[in-house]
Order: sequence, then C-alpha cells, then structure tokens
Amino acid sequence: MIRLGLIVAPGTAKNIINKIEEELAEDLKKQFSATDDWEIDIVVDPLTGETEFTSKIYSKTDEYLRENDWDFLISITDLPLFYKDKAVVIDIDSSGGAAMMSIPAFGWRPLKKRMKTAIINTLSVINKSNNNDTDIEEECRELKSMFTLSKLEHSEDYFEDSKTQHLLFYMNSKIGGTFRLVSGMTFANNPYNMMQSLSGVTAIAFATGAFGIIFSTMWNLSYLFPTWRLVAISVLSIFGMLFWIIISHDLWENFKEGESKRLTSLYNSTTLLTLFISLLFYYLLLYLLFLAAGVTLLPPDFVAKTIQVENIGVRFYLELAWFAASLTTVAGAIGAGFQDKQVIQESTYGYRQRMRYQENEDENGES
Repeated sequence: MIRLGLIVAPGTAKNIINKIEEELAEDLKKQFSATDDWEIDIVVDPLTGETEFTSKIYSKTDEYLRENDWDFLISITDLPLFYKDKAVVIDIDSSGGAAMMSIPAFGWRPLKKRMKTAIINTLSVINKSNNNDTDIEEECRELKSMFTLSKLEHSEDYFEDSKTQHLLFYMNSKIGGTFRLVSGMTFANNPYNMMQSLSGVTAIAFATGAFGIIFSTMWNLSYLFPTWRLVAISVLSIFGMLFWIIISHDLWENFKEGESKRLTSLYNSTTLLTLFISLLFYYLLLYLLFLAAGVTLLPPDFVAKTIQVENIGVRFYLELAWFAASLTTVAGAIGAGFQDKQVIQESTYGYRQRMRYQENEDENGES
C-alpha cells in the first residue's frame, strides 16, 4: 500500500481534489506499480490558503509527514506563489520529498484532468528524487506540455531560509503569469456564486423596470436614442454598479494594510474581474427578462400609434430591453448596498484570507 497525503486549502482546492480522488488513485496505480494500491488521505488545512511564503507551509507539511505514515505529500493552495517575481505552478522540495501546487497558476479553468496529470508527474519527480535518479526531463516535459500558451521554465534553487533544495516550475513571462493568476483567482472566486447573492437585487431591478416599460416615455427614449448613446448608458450603469458595490461592501484592499503590495494588487484585480463578470451575467439576465416582458406586454400596433411612427419591428423591442436593463441597473446598485455584506465579501480573496488568518490564530491560541 502506497499512501499519498494531500493537504488542501478550503474551497476550490478541496472541491477539485474531492472530484478526482478515485480516478487519481487508479491512475497512480497504473503509472507506478500495478501490484500496489494507493490510499489517498485528504486533509483540509487553512494554512495552505493563508500565506504566499512557502517556507511556512513547508514547515507545517513536515509536521504532517512526521505524524502520518505517508509516502508522499503534496500541498495544494489557492494562493499565488512566486519565484523571482514570476508565478510558480509547482514547487518541489527535493530535500524533503514534498511538493506544493498553486491552483491559480493553472488559469481560468483548472480542469480535473490537468490537475490529475500535474499531481501524477509531480509524484514521478519526487519518486525519482527519493531514488537519487536525476533523469527527470521526461516528467518536466509532461508538466510543461500542459501550458501551451504560457510557457513554463524550471530550475533548481537552494532556499537559505529553510535550508532546502527546490525544483520550481514557473511562468517565463511576468505579464502572462499575472494574467493567468488573475484569471485563476477569478475562477476560484466563482462569479456565478456572487451573481446568486445578487438575486434579490435582480428582483428589485426587474420590478422597477417592468413598471417603467408600460409607459410611453421609455418607448420614445429607446426609439430615439442612437446606438452609441445606448452603449454609453449601459457602460456607465454597469461600472457605476461595480464601483458602488466595492465601496458599499468594503471590497477594496488597502495597500498600506496588506502584507504584500503584489498580493494586494492581485486581490483587487481579481475582485474587479469577478464583479465585472458577475454583473455581465446580471445585466444579461435583466435584458432577457425585459425583452420577454416587452414582447408580451406591448402590442406593436399600439406602440407605433402611441409614439407616432409607421411601424414597430424587432429592433424596437431589442433596444427597449437594452435601455430598460441599463436604467434599472442603477436601481439595482442602490439595492445592492443593502445586501448582506458578508455574503458579498465571501466571494473575494481578501476577506477569505483574513478569515483564514483569524482561524489559524485561534487554533494556535487554543493549542
């Protein structure tokens, strides 16, 4: 029996590993030895989602190795890791036979297959290191092949603070690595969950707009406004709501209070992108609701007669829904200010990290 310990951060890391646990055990058996079964122990530890400093996490993984009869150990964090200012995907401690993986570095969709492949190849590297086999180029090529758009580099380095030798796989481009990190962190935030937290706001906005579209003022304005003006109104309404939610729910991380300006910048960028995607979903939903309401409630002949035009076509209903969605997004922004602040904050990295810091401090205090 070969035992693998996976120390995972709460949230995205835990969910992904739970989905691949059974497949991973079977694939590991095929990859390493058909006669040995694999037992995978999953431990959820907020420490793996608490800090960007790998030495602190590795000191905790050493404790896990001593306390458990594991042959291999991999920590999977949902925080970005860095080496020489470049995003790290995998950090292997050659001295201790453990490794760390950063889920955000996998990008927007860290699919189960990619995570599983990365774990298997990482274990192959660790296994060869334990057996003093330095021929790991094939495993390195396998890991790099998963990142066709953002090329990986790998190098060995000695970490003076922890007195350990490491093999690191990291992005060769700072810009490309940052983009991948932000997209991966946005995926971990799950914009759809934030959209669900705005369901009450959607109801308020639609109720306001449904009342407004039965009056001819909105018909005339949507009919008379040129496309550029409709675009300007929609952009202003979406970004206005975005910034209002950030301000009213204290979502912006203060650079002076943060431990790392780099992390603070990533948190803020991720919050902006997460909110923007959520609001696009919100806006699209409103648009479809108003389009259906307009087609159902407003007979074209009656509308044409009221606003004194010859005929009303499909374009009128499309632009009316567009205009109504933009106007009611403003009303929705006001309603968003009264939403449960904690529900919104839980969809941001900064808030979750503060909760993990607090949880870890409470555990250390009790011990």
